[in-house]
This record gives sequence, structure tokens and C-alpha cells, in this order.
Amino acid sequence: MTPDEERTDRMQDYLMTFSTSAGKKVLEDLRKAYGDRTSFNSDPLVMAYNEGRRSVYLSICYLLVQARQEKIEKKQTTAE
Repeated sequence: MTPDEERTDRMQDYLMTFSTSAGKKVLEDLRKAYGDRTSFNSDPLVMAYNEGRRSVYLSICYLLVQARQEKIEKKQTTAE
């Protein structure tokens, strides 16, 4: 499997997982816990830890956006 195929498979896995009812609830919970909060803390180690957790949430969101865009592009290409 090529790196592009692996990337596409991974994005599809994320999209399938977070498109379910349970996946949407988990994503919303992650958004509340990490997405809508600042990572700032006066202790730099705590701040780094907080930013690491937030980074995981943002990575998931980024993959979902990419997967949705590719899905739309494939539909448009197929329709033409």
C-alpha cells in the first residue's frame, strides 16, 4: 500500500468513526474538554501537557476536514 493509500484509508477510518452517533458525542466531548479552552498555565510543564491534549483534538478535526473535502471532490469528479 502506498503512503497516499494509507493516508486515504486513515482519513476514511476517522470519518467513519466520528460520523456515528457515538463518534459525534465523543468529538463534542473532546471539543468541550480541549478545543474551546486555552492551554495557558503559569507552569510551563502543565501548559505543555495541556497543549499536547489540545493538539490531539485539533489533529482529529484536521483529518476529518480533509476527509470530507476529499469525499466532496470525488463526488464532483464522478459527477462530471
